[in-house]
Order: sequence, then structure tokens, then C-alpha cells
Amino acid sequence: GFLYFIVSITMPLLSKKRKFIRDGVFNAELNEYLKRELAGDGFAGVEHRVTPKRTEIVIRATKTKEVLGENGRRIQELTSFVQKRFRYKPGAVQLYVERVVARNLCAMAQAEALKAKLFQGVQVRRAATGLIRSAMEAGAKGCEVLVGGKVKGQRAKTMKFRDGYMIKSGTAHKTFVDHAIRHCHLRAGTIGVQIRIMLPQDPENIRGPSAQLPDVITVLPPKEQI
Repeated sequence: GFLYFIVSITMPLLSKKRKFIRDGVFNAELNEYLKRELAGDGFAGVEHRVTPKRTEIVIRATKTKEVLGENGRRIQELTSFVQKRFRYKPGAVQLYVERVVARNLCAMAQAEALKAKLFQGVQVRRAATGLIRSAMEAGAKGCEVLVGGKVKGQRAKTMKFRDGYMIKSGTAHKTFVDHAIRHCHLRAGTIGVQIRIMLPQDPENIRGPSAQLPDVITVLPPKEQI
């Protein structure tokens, strides 16, 4: 009786653990595939929702027309690939495309843009400062760009460019800082690009999180004494 009691306690925990691992692997694999496939189309993340009828996958991108393709052909190809790879039944998975409103505040889109500039042979300092300027003009509170590798000559080094305000710790860092890493495989070697953008507070939750930073204090006006 005691052994049955132990098994009955541990079994649901195990299935829940497996579910989390399965969802994590699914997210990681889907994100990696779409990141490679839609690199030139401003891919900015993916999220999936499971409804009773089907699984809905929402792709966030800056160039929605390119992702959809001519007459929706490309999105159908992507849907077919996801369906076959993850063994969904026909019609059980549906892909949608959502346009990123503020392109200059999206770290993934900016990382891809910086990567493209480095492939074109633009100077690192010029490319990074231009990116930071565009992010700050779009309303970002702060921006940081790290470029590491054989930037100049044979010796590898890391160049850091930053502007504005950037928090590095606490829960607010997870909410307010958009972060992306990309690798540029150049002839001289691999160059790593890391971008952090501190998003502004937006009550409508479009350009940034609606929540306030925890250290922001609002002083209310004193009440009138009767």
C-alpha cells in the first residue's frame, strides 16, 4: 500500500516534468529553424498557443509580406514543414504572421541588420553607432552593442558601445531589456554580435512593457485641508 502511495504521488510530477521538457525542446527547435529560415525577413521571435481545435504558431517579423510570400505560398510551405517535422495531423497546426510595430526597438531585428552590415564590409564602429542612434531615436531608454572576435587584425577583442540607461539585474531586467545574439561567419573568423535594448514604459504595451520600473516613485499632490 505504501509503495502504491509513493508511485501515485511521483507519477503526475514526472508527466508534468516531461511536458515542460517537451515544450522547451519544441520551442527551441522551432525558434532555431525560423531564425535561420527567416533571417533576412526581420524575424523577431515566435510564440505558440494550444487551443482545443489546433495549435497556433505566431511568427513576429518586420517584413510580413516576405514571410507570407506570393499568394501565401511561403507560409504554407512553413506550415507543411512544421506539420511534418512535429507529426501534427493535417489542419492541426496553423501559422500566423504578426508585424513588429517598433522595428528599431527589437533586438533580434537590429542584430540581423548589424550582421548584414558587417557582411557588407561596413566598419564596426560606424555600424554599431548607427544602430544605437536609431534605437535611441525610436524611444529606447538605453542601448548596448557588443562585438567580439577578429574585428581588426589577427588578435581577437571585444568592442563595447553603449548609450543611455541600462539595468543589468533584477526581475525588471527580464521585462524591460530585449536581448539578442548573432554570429557572423566572415573570412577572417567568426564575429559575435550581442545587442541589449532597454525598452520604454508604454501603458498600451505596444512599444514596451506596461508596468513601471520598481524604483520609479510617483509623488502625489497633497490633499486640500478643509
